[in-house]
Amino acid sequence: MEAPRLVELIDAHKRAYGVSESELARRIGITRQNMYLWRTHGVRGLPARTTLEGIAAELRLPYVRVLEAALRDTDYLEATDHVVATNKDAPP
Repeated sequence: MEAPRLVELIDAHKRAYGVSESELARRIGITRQNMYLWRTHGVRGLPARTTLEGIAAELRLPYVRVLEAALRDTDYLEATDHVVATNKDAPP
């Protein structure tokens, strides 16, 4: 099974900053078990907005990028669909 896109963003951050999965889950505001389920079974439902905001803040990514990854993982967006970010969502 291919890694879900949201997990790919998380894994890239873990590699770049050397943070453990448990610590990253804590910082994001989810359990280690939830992170494990995302990794093994995929993101099956759209996470709460507060969770997505926590991921965006911790990974230092625009919220819209994290939301798009979650929408693709849950099949709300197809691979060819694109999300257009507003200036508010653009990185500084």
